[in-house]
Amino acid sequence: MNRSGILLATFAAMIFAACNSTSKCIVEGNIEGLEGDGWIYMADNWNDSAIIDSTRYKDGVFRFEVSAEQPTMAFLHCGDCSNILHRFFNDSGLISLTGSVEDASKSRVTGTPMNDKMRELENSLDKGMTEQSLVKRMEYCTELFTEALDVNSGNALSLVLIQQSTIGFHPSMLLDYMDELEPYLKEKTYAKELREGLVQLLSVSPAMEGSNIKPYYIDMEYPDPNGSLVKLSDIVNNPKNSYVYIDFWATWCGPCRMYMESLSETYERYKDKGFEVYAVSCDTNSEAWLKHVTENNFGWIDVNGGMNMPEWKSYIVTAVPTSILIDCSTGLIVGRELYDDLLEAKLEELL
Repeated sequence: MNRSGILLATFAAMIFAACNSTSKCIVEGNIEGLEGDGWIYMADNWNDSAIIDSTRYKDGVFRFEVSAEQPTMAFLHCGDCSNILHRFFNDSGLISLTGSVEDASKSRVTGTPMNDKMRELENSLDKGMTEQSLVKRMEYCTELFTEALDVNSGNALSLVLIQQSTIGFHPSMLLDYMDELEPYLKEKTYAKELREGLVQLLSVSPAMEGSNIKPYYIDMEYPDPNGSLVKLSDIVNNPKNSYVYIDFWATWCGPCRMYMESLSETYERYKDKGFEVYAVSCDTNSEAWLKHVTENNFGWIDVNGGMNMPEWKSYIVTAVPTSILIDCSTGLIVGRELYDDLLEAKLEELL
Protein backbone atom coordinates (compact mmCIF):
# COMPACT_ATOMS: atom_id res chain seq x y z
CA MET A 1 0.00 0.00 0.00
CA ASN A 2 1.40 3.42 -0.96
CA ARG A 3 1.74 6.34 1.45
CA SER A 4 -1.54 7.98 0.39
CA GLY A 5 -3.35 4.66 0.81
CA ILE A 6 -1.96 4.26 4.34
CA LEU A 7 -3.05 7.80 5.23
CA LEU A 8 -6.53 7.17 3.80
CA ALA A 9 -6.89 3.92 5.75
CA THR A 10 -5.69 5.62 8.95
CA PHE A 11 -8.13 8.50 8.45
CA ALA A 12 -11.02 6.06 7.87
CA ALA A 13 -10.08 4.15 11.01
CA MET A 14 -10.09 7.39 13.02
CA ILE A 15 -13.59 8.29 11.74
CA PHE A 16 -14.88 4.79 12.58
CA ALA A 17 -13.41 4.98 16.08
CA ALA A 18 -14.94 8.43 16.62
CA CYS A 19 -18.40 7.19 15.57
CA ASN A 20 -18.20 4.20 17.91
CA SER A 21 -17.03 6.32 20.84
CA THR A 22 -20.21 8.41 20.68
CA SER A 23 -22.57 7.24 23.42
CA LYS A 24 -26.02 6.60 21.96
CA CYS A 25 -29.36 5.79 23.51
CA ILE A 26 -31.71 3.94 21.18
CA VAL A 27 -35.31 3.73 22.35
CA GLU A 28 -37.69 1.36 20.58
CA GLY A 29 -41.28 1.48 21.75
CA ASN A 30 -44.68 -0.03 21.18
CA ILE A 31 -47.49 1.69 23.09
CA GLU A 32 -51.09 0.49 22.97
CA GLY A 33 -53.57 3.25 22.29
CA LEU A 34 -51.33 5.35 20.03
CA GLU A 35 -53.32 4.73 16.90
CA GLY A 36 -52.54 6.09 13.46
CA ASP A 37 -49.68 8.53 12.83
CA GLY A 38 -48.45 11.25 15.16
CA TRP A 39 -45.57 12.85 16.99
CA ILE A 40 -44.11 11.58 20.25
CA TYR A 41 -41.69 13.60 22.36
CA MET A 42 -38.84 12.72 24.73
CA ALA A 43 -38.42 15.32 27.49
CA ASP A 44 -35.94 15.93 30.31
CA ASN A 45 -37.75 15.24 33.57
CA TRP A 46 -35.00 17.02 35.54
CA ASN A 47 -34.72 20.16 33.46
CA ASP A 48 -38.12 21.86 33.31
CA SER A 49 -39.42 19.20 30.89
CA ALA A 50 -37.16 20.52 28.10
CA ILE A 51 -37.65 18.57 24.86
CA ILE A 52 -34.71 16.26 24.10
CA ASP A 53 -36.00 14.91 20.79
CA SER A 54 -39.15 14.05 18.84
CA THR A 55 -40.07 11.33 16.37
CA ARG A 56 -43.07 9.99 14.49
CA TYR A 57 -45.06 6.98 15.65
CA LYS A 58 -47.25 4.71 13.57
CA ASP A 59 -49.86 2.63 15.36
CA GLY A 60 -47.90 2.91 18.59
CA VAL A 61 -44.50 1.94 17.17
CA PHE A 62 -41.62 4.44 17.27
CA ARG A 63 -37.85 4.76 17.56
CA PHE A 64 -35.56 7.39 19.10
CA GLU A 65 -31.79 7.72 18.78
CA VAL A 66 -30.30 10.36 21.05
CA SER A 67 -27.00 11.16 22.73
CA ALA A 68 -26.49 9.45 26.08
CA GLU A 69 -23.19 11.05 27.07
CA GLN A 70 -25.05 12.87 29.84
CA PRO A 71 -27.87 10.53 30.95
CA THR A 72 -30.92 12.08 32.56
CA MET A 73 -34.35 10.96 33.70
CA ALA A 74 -36.47 11.26 30.54
CA PHE A 75 -40.16 10.83 29.91
CA LEU A 76 -42.34 10.42 26.84
CA HIS A 77 -45.53 12.22 25.93
CA CYS A 78 -47.46 12.86 22.75
CA GLY A 79 -49.32 15.83 21.40
CA ASP A 80 -52.65 14.00 21.35
CA CYS A 81 -52.54 12.50 24.86
CA SER A 82 -52.06 14.19 28.22
CA ASN A 83 -50.62 11.15 30.00
CA ILE A 84 -46.91 10.68 30.60
CA LEU A 85 -46.24 7.39 28.84
CA HIS A 86 -42.92 6.34 30.37
CA ARG A 87 -40.13 7.48 32.64
CA PHE A 88 -36.65 6.02 32.10
CA PHE A 89 -32.95 6.84 31.97
CA ASN A 90 -31.73 7.74 28.50
CA ASP A 91 -28.75 5.53 29.24
CA SER A 92 -26.27 4.24 26.66
CA GLY A 93 -27.61 1.20 24.79
CA LEU A 94 -30.90 -0.20 23.49
CA ILE A 95 -34.05 0.43 25.53
CA SER A 96 -37.33 -1.36 24.87
CA LEU A 97 -40.55 0.32 25.99
CA THR A 98 -43.98 -1.27 26.04
CA GLY A 99 -47.20 -0.16 27.66
CA SER A 100 -50.58 1.46 27.25
CA VAL A 101 -51.79 5.04 27.00
CA GLU A 102 -54.75 4.21 29.25
CA ASP A 103 -53.11 1.92 31.83
CA ALA A 104 -49.79 3.05 33.34
CA SER A 105 -49.44 -0.29 35.18
CA LYS A 106 -48.67 -1.96 31.86
CA SER A 107 -45.53 0.13 31.34
CA ARG A 108 -42.32 -1.87 30.98
CA VAL A 109 -38.77 -0.60 30.50
CA THR A 110 -35.97 -3.05 29.71
CA GLY A 111 -32.39 -2.69 28.53
CA THR A 112 -29.31 -0.59 29.48
CA PRO A 113 -27.40 -0.95 32.77
CA MET A 114 -28.93 2.01 34.59
CA ASN A 115 -32.54 1.09 33.84
CA ASP A 116 -31.88 -2.54 34.76
CA LYS A 117 -30.30 -1.47 38.06
CA MET A 118 -33.33 0.65 38.85
CA ARG A 119 -35.69 -2.25 38.15
CA GLU A 120 -33.59 -4.62 40.30
CA LEU A 121 -33.61 -2.10 43.12
CA GLU A 122 -37.39 -1.72 42.94
CA ASN A 123 -37.79 -5.51 43.07
CA SER A 124 -35.49 -5.72 46.11
CA LEU A 125 -37.44 -2.92 47.75
CA ASP A 126 -40.71 -4.83 47.27
CA LYS A 127 -39.17 -7.86 49.02
CA GLY A 128 -38.19 -5.74 52.00
CA MET A 129 -41.78 -4.52 52.41
CA THR A 130 -42.79 -8.05 53.49
CA GLU A 131 -41.14 -7.43 56.88
CA GLN A 132 -43.79 -7.04 59.57
CA SER A 133 -41.79 -4.72 61.81
CA LEU A 134 -41.46 -1.09 60.70
CA VAL A 135 -38.00 -0.98 62.28
CA LYS A 136 -36.94 -4.01 60.23
CA ARG A 137 -38.36 -2.46 57.05
CA MET A 138 -36.50 0.78 57.66
CA GLU A 139 -33.25 -1.04 58.42
CA TYR A 140 -33.62 -3.12 55.26
CA CYS A 141 -34.34 -0.09 53.06
CA THR A 142 -31.53 1.97 54.58
CA GLU A 143 -29.00 -0.81 54.00
CA LEU A 144 -30.27 -1.38 50.46
CA PHE A 145 -30.13 2.31 49.52
CA THR A 146 -26.75 2.88 51.21
CA GLU A 147 -25.18 0.14 49.11
CA ALA A 148 -26.87 1.43 45.94
CA LEU A 149 -25.78 5.03 46.61
CA ASP A 150 -22.18 3.97 47.20
CA VAL A 151 -22.06 1.82 44.06
CA ASN A 152 -23.69 4.49 41.88
CA SER A 153 -22.01 7.49 43.45
CA GLY A 154 -22.32 10.59 41.26
CA ASN A 155 -24.37 9.15 38.40
CA ALA A 156 -27.98 9.80 37.33
CA LEU A 157 -29.33 6.82 39.29
CA SER A 158 -27.89 8.22 42.51
CA LEU A 159 -29.97 11.39 42.05
CA VAL A 160 -33.14 9.26 42.05
CA LEU A 161 -31.89 7.37 45.11
CA ILE A 162 -31.18 10.59 47.00
CA GLN A 163 -34.71 11.86 46.37
CA GLN A 164 -36.22 8.55 47.53
CA SER A 165 -34.09 8.44 50.69
CA THR A 166 -35.36 11.57 52.42
CA ILE A 167 -37.12 9.51 55.12
CA GLY A 168 -34.51 6.86 55.93
CA PHE A 169 -31.43 9.10 55.77
CA HIS A 170 -30.41 12.25 57.58
CA PRO A 171 -30.41 15.23 55.19
CA SER A 172 -26.73 15.97 55.95
CA MET A 173 -25.80 12.54 54.56
CA LEU A 174 -27.89 13.12 51.45
CA LEU A 175 -26.22 16.51 50.92
CA ASP A 176 -22.87 14.71 50.97
CA TYR A 177 -24.13 12.42 48.20
CA MET A 178 -25.37 15.50 46.31
CA ASP A 179 -21.83 16.89 46.41
CA GLU A 180 -20.61 13.78 44.59
CA LEU A 181 -22.97 14.22 41.62
CA GLU A 182 -21.45 14.74 38.21
CA PRO A 183 -21.26 18.49 37.37
CA TYR A 184 -23.94 18.35 34.65
CA LEU A 185 -26.40 16.74 37.09
CA LYS A 186 -25.82 19.47 39.67
CA GLU A 187 -26.96 22.00 37.07
CA LYS A 188 -30.30 20.28 36.53
CA THR A 189 -33.28 22.27 37.84
CA TYR A 190 -34.44 19.17 39.71
CA ALA A 191 -31.09 18.75 41.49
CA LYS A 192 -30.96 22.41 42.51
CA GLU A 193 -34.48 22.28 43.95
CA LEU A 194 -33.72 19.02 45.74
CA ARG A 195 -30.60 20.53 47.32
CA GLU A 196 -32.57 23.58 48.49
CA GLY A 197 -35.17 21.29 50.03
CA LEU A 198 -32.52 19.19 51.82
CA VAL A 199 -30.87 22.31 53.25
CA GLN A 200 -34.23 23.45 54.63
CA LEU A 201 -35.03 19.91 55.84
CA LEU A 202 -31.76 20.01 57.77
CA SER A 203 -33.13 22.88 59.86
CA VAL A 204 -36.21 20.87 60.95
CA SER A 205 -34.56 17.47 61.47
CA PRO A 206 -32.84 16.09 64.57
CA ALA A 207 -29.26 17.36 64.72
CA MET A 208 -26.51 14.79 64.21
CA GLU A 209 -23.94 14.41 67.00
CA GLY A 210 -21.34 17.15 66.81
CA SER A 211 -23.49 19.39 64.62
CA ASN A 212 -23.80 23.12 65.36
CA ILE A 213 -27.30 23.25 63.88
CA LYS A 214 -30.08 23.87 66.40
CA PRO A 215 -33.35 22.59 64.89
CA TYR A 216 -35.93 24.48 66.97
CA TYR A 217 -39.62 23.77 66.42
CA ILE A 218 -41.69 26.31 64.50
CA ASP A 219 -44.75 27.60 66.29
CA MET A 220 -48.26 27.45 64.85
CA GLU A 221 -51.79 28.21 65.97
CA TYR A 222 -54.98 26.61 64.65
CA PRO A 223 -58.57 25.99 65.85
CA ASP A 224 -59.57 22.89 67.79
CA PRO A 225 -62.98 21.16 67.42
CA ASN A 226 -64.54 23.81 69.68
CA GLY A 227 -63.23 26.64 67.51
CA SER A 228 -60.65 27.77 70.08
CA LEU A 229 -57.18 28.61 68.77
CA VAL A 230 -54.49 26.35 70.22
CA LYS A 231 -50.85 27.41 69.98
CA LEU A 232 -48.22 24.70 69.69
CA SER A 233 -45.92 26.72 71.97
CA ASP A 234 -48.52 26.57 74.77
CA ILE A 235 -48.45 22.78 74.55
CA VAL A 236 -44.64 22.64 74.45
CA ASN A 237 -44.34 25.02 77.42
CA ASN A 238 -46.90 23.14 79.52
CA PRO A 239 -44.89 21.83 82.52
CA LYS A 240 -46.82 18.55 82.37
CA ASN A 241 -45.33 17.75 78.94
CA SER A 242 -41.85 16.42 78.27
CA TYR A 243 -42.23 15.62 74.57
CA VAL A 244 -44.77 16.80 72.00
CA TYR A 245 -45.42 14.81 68.85
CA ILE A 246 -46.74 16.75 65.83
CA ASP A 247 -48.75 14.55 63.50
CA PHE A 248 -49.58 16.09 60.11
CA TRP A 249 -52.48 14.07 58.69
CA ALA A 250 -55.80 14.24 56.78
CA THR A 251 -59.10 12.36 56.84
CA TRP A 252 -58.73 11.53 53.11
CA CYS A 253 -55.40 9.81 53.83
CA GLY A 254 -56.05 6.09 54.44
CA PRO A 255 -52.60 5.36 55.96
CA CYS A 256 -53.06 8.34 58.29
CA ARG A 257 -56.33 6.99 59.67
CA MET A 258 -54.90 3.48 60.07
CA TYR A 259 -51.81 4.80 61.84
CA MET A 260 -53.89 6.78 64.33
CA GLU A 261 -55.16 3.53 65.82
CA SER A 262 -51.57 2.51 66.55
CA LEU A 263 -50.66 6.01 67.75
CA SER A 264 -53.58 5.98 70.17
CA GLU A 265 -52.16 2.86 71.85
CA THR A 266 -48.76 4.52 72.19
CA TYR A 267 -50.42 7.67 73.50
CA GLU A 268 -52.26 5.75 76.21
CA ARG A 269 -48.99 4.14 77.37
CA TYR A 270 -46.95 7.33 77.55
CA LYS A 271 -49.36 10.25 78.12
CA ASP A 272 -48.92 10.05 81.90
CA LYS A 273 -45.14 10.16 81.44
CA GLY A 274 -45.18 13.52 79.65
CA PHE A 275 -45.99 12.53 76.05
CA GLU A 276 -48.49 14.72 74.19
CA VAL A 277 -49.78 14.69 70.61
CA TYR A 278 -50.58 17.81 68.57
CA ALA A 279 -52.45 16.40 65.55
CA VAL A 280 -52.64 18.91 62.69
CA SER A 281 -55.23 18.10 60.04
CA CYS A 282 -54.61 19.21 56.45
CA ASP A 283 -58.31 18.93 55.58
CA THR A 284 -60.06 21.62 53.57
CA ASN A 285 -63.34 19.91 54.48
CA SER A 286 -63.64 20.98 58.10
CA GLU A 287 -66.88 19.01 58.53
CA ALA A 288 -65.15 15.72 57.61
CA TRP A 289 -62.34 16.54 60.03
CA LEU A 290 -64.73 17.47 62.84
CA LYS A 291 -66.78 14.32 62.31
CA HIS A 292 -63.67 12.09 62.42
CA VAL A 293 -62.11 13.60 65.56
CA THR A 294 -65.47 13.70 67.38
CA GLU A 295 -66.26 10.06 66.62
CA ASN A 296 -62.79 8.80 67.58
CA ASN A 297 -61.97 11.15 70.48
CA PHE A 298 -58.38 9.95 70.93
CA GLY A 299 -57.84 12.37 73.80
CA TRP A 300 -54.92 14.31 72.35
CA ILE A 301 -54.99 17.83 70.89
CA ASP A 302 -56.63 18.10 67.46
CA VAL A 303 -56.43 21.21 65.29
CA ASN A 304 -57.23 21.90 61.64
CA GLY A 305 -54.81 23.93 59.53
CA GLY A 306 -56.04 23.14 56.02
CA MET A 307 -54.01 22.52 52.88
CA ASN A 308 -52.58 26.04 52.57
CA MET A 309 -50.99 26.35 55.98
CA PRO A 310 -47.41 27.71 55.77
CA GLU A 311 -46.10 24.87 57.96
CA TRP A 312 -46.25 22.59 54.89
CA LYS A 313 -43.23 24.51 53.62
CA SER A 314 -41.56 25.44 56.89
CA TYR A 315 -41.56 21.84 58.16
CA ILE A 316 -40.98 20.39 54.64
CA VAL A 317 -44.16 18.33 54.69
CA THR A 318 -44.19 16.63 51.28
CA ALA A 319 -46.78 13.98 52.16
CA VAL A 320 -49.00 12.85 55.01
CA PRO A 321 -48.54 11.41 57.49
CA THR A 322 -45.47 13.38 58.57
CA SER A 323 -44.37 13.47 62.20
CA ILE A 324 -42.11 15.70 64.32
CA LEU A 325 -41.01 15.00 67.91
CA ILE A 326 -40.14 18.01 70.11
CA ASP A 327 -38.18 18.07 73.38
CA CYS A 328 -40.15 20.47 75.57
CA SER A 329 -37.17 21.27 77.80
CA THR A 330 -35.10 22.69 74.91
CA GLY A 331 -37.61 23.31 72.12
CA LEU A 332 -35.44 21.23 69.81
CA ILE A 333 -36.68 18.70 67.27
CA VAL A 334 -35.37 15.31 68.37
CA GLY A 335 -37.27 12.99 66.04
CA ARG A 336 -38.82 12.93 62.60
CA GLU A 337 -40.85 10.31 60.73
CA LEU A 338 -41.21 8.13 63.82
CA TYR A 339 -44.09 5.65 63.60
CA ASP A 340 -45.24 2.46 65.31
CA ASP A 341 -42.30 0.59 66.87
CA LEU A 342 -39.87 3.33 65.79
CA LEU A 343 -41.78 5.79 67.98
CA GLU A 344 -42.10 3.22 70.75
CA ALA A 345 -38.33 2.65 70.77
CA LYS A 346 -37.63 6.39 70.84
CA LEU A 347 -40.06 7.07 73.69
CA GLU A 348 -38.70 4.11 75.64
CA GLU A 349 -35.24 5.66 75.31
CA LEU A 350 -36.40 9.17 76.28
CA LEU A 351 -39.02 8.42 78.95
